[in-house]
Amino acid sequence: MYNTNQLNKKTDIMSLKKMGSRYPSRLSFSRSMLRTMIKEKWDLKLKKFDLCKKGYGTAIYEIKINNQLYSLICFSQHIDDSERSDRVIAEKWDTAYTLHIGKINKKNINRLKKNIPLQEAGRTSPKEIVLSRANKSIRLFNKVVESLSQGKQPSIKDVSNVGYLLRTTAVYGSGKFGLSDFKRTRKKTYFDQPFRAEMLAVYIIREFSVHLVEHIAYNINPKKFIKLNKKIKQHLGIGNSTGLGMAPFIIKHPKLVHKWIDQFEKTIMKIKTKESLNEKIIKKYINLIIKSKNYLKEVDTNDTLQKQKNKKSYSDIVKFIKKIKYSNPNKLNWKKIITYAENNYSFDTQEIIKVQIIELYPKIADVLAEDMAIEEKLEINAKSSLKDLKKQIEESYFWATHTNFNSKKNKYLFWYVSEEKLEPRLGERFNEPGSNLEEPLGIGKMVSELYLFLKKLNSNKMTMNTAEFLMLYPQYRGIVRRIQGLSKYKFSEVKDNILAKNVLPIDMLRFKLSFFGASRYDPKSDRWLRVSFFSGAPFFNDLNFKNVDQWGFSNLNSNN
Repeated sequence: MYNTNQLNKKTDIMSLKKMGSRYPSRLSFSRSMLRTMIKEKWDLKLKKFDLCKKGYGTAIYEIKINNQLYSLICFSQHIDDSERSDRVIAEKWDTAYTLHIGKINKKNINRLKKNIPLQEAGRTSPKEIVLSRANKSIRLFNKVVESLSQGKQPSIKDVSNVGYLLRTTAVYGSGKFGLSDFKRTRKKTYFDQPFRAEMLAVYIIREFSVHLVEHIAYNINPKKFIKLNKKIKQHLGIGNSTGLGMAPFIIKHPKLVHKWIDQFEKTIMKIKTKESLNEKIIKKYINLIIKSKNYLKEVDTNDTLQKQKNKKSYSDIVKFIKKIKYSNPNKLNWKKIITYAENNYSFDTQEIIKVQIIELYPKIADVLAEDMAIEEKLEINAKSSLKDLKKQIEESYFWATHTNFNSKKNKYLFWYVSEEKLEPRLGERFNEPGSNLEEPLGIGKMVSELYLFLKKLNSNKMTMNTAEFLMLYPQYRGIVRRIQGLSKYKFSEVKDNILAKNVLPIDMLRFKLSFFGASRYDPKSDRWLRVSFFSGAPFFNDLNFKNVDQWGFSNLNSNN
């Protein structure tokens, strides 16, 4: 691997270590979706709840947005414990869902009932935007059912230890399995921002999880049954189990990744121009930092590395609070505070400090959060010279040209797509067959190969333009298009070798999940993890402008 000390700060942002330290912020898609829901007065109603006493059947929620109607249909079925699995090879799930454009009639119900519980094995149409499934967190689900049926509230500590009643194992969108692709969705619906429809679906699934558990508890003992306490209910999120399927997105959508980071960095830069602070804003900021400290103390994981990161961040935050408390507010500004954090604390701590600063400036962040989409189009600059191409590689791909890809450890892994589930997988090049099926995701290796080839060309050939070069050497067309097409997008590339033996793919997962708004990171290996969405967020009936932005870093001590 390259020496990160040689990288400038802009490059550092897109190193895997930095990407794997990201936290949700006001710019995250779940946050912006809920703000839009309030601002545009979306209306959510439960229109059908045809479930038996044990909770099996069909439920439909309708969402009215201005003059358009959308429907989330939920299918709940019995499965044996032996059939319940988070793995992508699973064929049955406790619940399955789709977000449908328009009202669902009987004909659609019959069609969807045959297909949605099958998930990938079924068929959807462009009328469906999102496809998802979720399993019960049996340990907590059963505890909550038992407690409510006996007229008691479940222990909030039990709720906090797990964090959710249902855990999704996929939330598909953007054209998969026949679904409406984002280009069409953006034109035909109000979901004009990346993953907004998916976040809405997850939010409603959270509503359904409570309706489901209360329904079952009521039917066990109608006389003693009580509903979930509001505070306990709000602490519940929706779990998500995510693996390697999410990682290649970061490589395949470079301009979109750039857009997300650029909007975040623009937010920070604008905030840095705020020259003077006062006691009031510092006090508010300290309260936000204390909230994140309490979150770090509460969040649970068995992963050794994540435990170490959380412990280090907690220690850093304690020191940081003392530093801010005993500093003269009139001599502080955000630029100084951020620079101090970058020079003294871990990447995780730096991110916490930044996202909590952003909380104080909704007028800056929220506008940028509504502009997170970009067309993913790359073009070749046919007239550009090879000399310019070589220079661009040297300036933008230092991390690639200074990696020795002749070394086995730097080309140890290969990415491929499984034949059975059409999901990304990682293989070990020198220990497993299948490298002939490798997906072109090792950008660093491809750039390095092109660069070494250009260096070997004689000086006469270096006068060629790109078009002439590619006529002679068409094998480099893809990587040349990527290099030239991304020349103006400084945050578009993962500036690390994702084929290296010591790479942690989970860093890529956490990066993407942070922009979704996921929290409570709980890695189960270096290739998959569990997280929670909307933990601490208000439920729809309690949703208002005052409480919509109080749920970041939710913990038991939060005043949700």
